[in-house]
Amino acid sequence: MVIIFFAGHGATERDALSPDGDGLEKYLLPWEADPKDLYSTAIPMREIAYILDRIQSERLIFIADACYSGASGGRTVGTGGQRATISETFLERLASGRGKVIITASAANEVSVEKENLQHGVFTYYLLEGLRGAADMDRDGTITVEEVYRYVSEKVPRATGQEQHPVKKGSVEGSLVLSIAR
Repeated sequence: MVIIFFAGHGATERDALSPDGDGLEKYLLPWEADPKDLYSTAIPMREIAYILDRIQSERLIFIADACYSGASGGRTVGTGGQRATISETFLERLASGRGKVIITASAANEVSVEKENLQHGVFTYYLLEGLRGAADMDRDGTITVEEVYRYVSEKVPRATGQEQHPVKKGSVEGSLVLSIAR
């Protein structure tokens, strides 16, 4: 099993060749990324999809607290002053294949909210809380992908005034344990 977690900023730029049909390339921004030069300094989501396809594991979980909306106030970087309309297709493309689950902090055109008092993005805060035991709905001592997704899906919209809704794409057979509650 491989688990990849990214918390940070996302951005988009126009790309007529986008495989998602929305005319945009989506990027994850590492610390040193330059919003004026995304192609050279950021990680394109098409490359993330390629990497995920090459990982040879039975189960792969990719969790991202980033957004690509181009709006201010969250985990995104605006590159043109316009809010982008993003297709949900790119999440489905990332999750394609057997044994992959993608959980994102927000729907494609929502902002992934940060709150200074939480010292994290809202999604990451509740993800960590859930993994520490709050998401253990059946009280069996283990927290599964489904339990943590249900937990963040309840807590995040409530904490953001219904402005942010986590999304899960893909599936695995059986129960996939992410943490053990103590």
